[in-house]
Amino acid sequence: MADTKHEKDLDISEVYTKSELFIEKNKKPLTIAAVALFVGVAAFVGWRQFIVGPATKDAEENVWKAQYYFEIDSLDLAINGDGQWLGFEAIADEYGNTPTGDLAHSYLGAIYMKQEQWQMAIDHYEEADLGDDVLRVMAVGNIGDCYVELNEMDKAVGQFEKAADMVKSDFTTPMYLMKAGILHKQAGNWKAAAKAFRRVANDFPQHTDVNQAKKYAALAEAMAG
Repeated sequence: MADTKHEKDLDISEVYTKSELFIEKNKKPLTIAAVALFVGVAAFVGWRQFIVGPATKDAEENVWKAQYYFEIDSLDLAINGDGQWLGFEAIADEYGNTPTGDLAHSYLGAIYMKQEQWQMAIDHYEEADLGDDVLRVMAVGNIGDCYVELNEMDKAVGQFEKAADMVKSDFTTPMYLMKAGILHKQAGNWKAAAKAFRRVANDFPQHTDVNQAKKYAALAEAMAG
């Protein structure tokens, strides 16, 4: 996942800017960014790699059709199906804890975030057990974004810290450390904020947000005394 073109296409620095704006001023932009980023990574990885093992041809075709409806923003059809093809809800129920079911739960999490049904999104992300490290981490991070929308900041910061520590990655780790640090800063938890920002500054010196992380770390350390 360290592909330079991939990171350029996703414009990670823009996502971080939206993240801070979201948490401090406006929630909706980051929610949109979080869903778009998750789906963009999923498209890059290729969802069909998850349809393996016991998944049947019928399951593959249903997932493909539901994915098509998602891509054209026909979200009700993606969720419920069209009478001929199953939607993600039925696929998740029918295929349970299989790669196909996990795939459906992940899409449902993204859909319910787009529809601002935050608890529904959380429930489905928690059911998804994705094999790809980046997508698995981002599902946890998206749960954090949902908790921010629900104004449950303690739960949100816990999810961001969990996501940051799941897999060390230049792609996901600093993103979720920055989100955790911003929430700690807002709450006046200066030591925790300093720790999160300092990790970005020290462990990811080439990262786009390193200067911002250094500035925030210095502020938080000064406030912590």
